[in-house]
Amino acid sequence: MKKFVCQVMKPALFTAVLVLPATGCGDHEESSLTNTAAISNDPETLLEDMEEVTSAQAVMEGENLYAGVTVTQWSRLRLDSIRKKGHSLLKKHYPEKTVHFSTDYKVWLELHAFKEELQKKSLSAKKRKKRLTGIEDHMKG
Repeated sequence: MKKFVCQVMKPALFTAVLVLPATGCGDHEESSLTNTAAISNDPETLLEDMEEVTSAQAVMEGENLYAGVTVTQWSRLRLDSIRKKGHSLLKKHYPEKTVHFSTDYKVWLELHAFKEELQKKSLSAKKRKKRLTGIEDHMKG
């Protein structure tokens, strides 16, 4: 009996322990990829997927898309290339929009505050347009 366990059962258990967990991994990865693809239309999610970006804020108003990001400290040395990369990424996914993109922290803060006010619905159309024009001026500045 001891010989049977050593010769047949140990290799069978060893194989089962190695093979069974690996067979369940394939289906799980496929479902997580489809969930990621469904969310990727959001401009903030697109920008946060960039490795240099730590946080993103984006507002779509009419035919304009305003976006601001914060970047990692080390990435601040390459702000020009990050601006080009972020702008082209948004333009690729939203070709019908006029994209306004910035890596300036002040723009990120303004967009964050603007989004909070929009959620509270405390802005009229005229004030919304004025705030976005001010944010756009900061982006050019």
